[in-house]
Amino acid sequence: MLDKVESNIKQSQQTRAIIRCLLGVVSALLIATINDILLPQISAIFALMLLDKGKNALGIKKSVAAILGLYFLGVFGLVLSGFVQDYAMVTILVLGLAIFWSFRLVNIPEPVRLLFLILTLLLPFLSLTAEPLGDIILLDMVLNLAIALGVTQLAYLFFPEVKTTEKASKENKEADTKYNLDKIALNGLLVLMPAVLYFYYFRPNALVLTFVFILLLSFDPMIYKSKKGLVLILANLVGGVFGIIAYNLLTITPTFFFYIFITLAIGLFFTYQIFSDKKTVPIYTIAFRTFFLVMGVISSSSDSAGDTIVERLIGIGMAVVYVVLAYKVVTYFNDPRRYENEMV
Repeated sequence: MLDKVESNIKQSQQTRAIIRCLLGVVSALLIATINDILLPQISAIFALMLLDKGKNALGIKKSVAAILGLYFLGVFGLVLSGFVQDYAMVTILVLGLAIFWSFRLVNIPEPVRLLFLILTLLLPFLSLTAEPLGDIILLDMVLNLAIALGVTQLAYLFFPEVKTTEKASKENKEADTKYNLDKIALNGLLVLMPAVLYFYYFRPNALVLTFVFILLLSFDPMIYKSKKGLVLILANLVGGVFGIIAYNLLTITPTFFFYIFITLAIGLFFTYQIFSDKKTVPIYTIAFRTFFLVMGVISSSSDSAGDTIVERLIGIGMAVVYVVLAYKVVTYFNDPRRYENEMV
């Protein structure tokens, strides 16, 4: 009897989580679209990150702090971009410090450190090719984040999450103590700095996507020991295929109501997979984000959906190859795990 009760409770929580995530993500997308905000798909991606499996509701204070934090991070990147042209060496040194401490300050949540790294490196790079673009991107991200946070608050209000104690965070902290954080930060700096120098000096505009994925992938110093690179490629392929299907269906029936229907249908499939107990959950989480990215790029450019996903996969593939090989090389000479062995 107790097993049946526990099973029913688990199914009820899973159903609530699926509905909360689905309605929250789609609502964020629709609100941003109706208000003519640039790239409304970013709102959906932010909402998905906040409503993802294992996440808890943010309070109002934390939500406001997140919006202000994102804004000031962006302003820092924009201010730094003003020195790129005239003080290139100083800018490179500041970027090096930003990279090192983004890896080193583990007491700060990883998403915050990663967002700081991306904004600090990406906005100055964009200012080299199109100066007004940085301001537009920052404003767009702040508005989309505000919508996502507001929708998330309502989603957790109507579909509250049952609080559970998790031991995973403690286990992760214990695992982190096995590594020398200074060496991990130095390895991250050695991996990222060659890519930063290449993009800043040669300015390959067509490879901005590759630069972003290098930043994302490099935040996992042990990626060369796992299959995460292959998982990322597979997940983006799945999300791209769904993006192509949705785009082709919308060209046949280009109405706003059908857009809502197709988004809900595809969203229901992905959210059901995300909140399941399958090992493929990370694939569907990334694929759902890719679906929105593909649709966003298609709606704001003249490229076809097929061209977009091919370009995206090529960019990811180049980033995976570079990050994996770079970490293998630097870890061979500066393995952070040897620190404990030497002290024994």
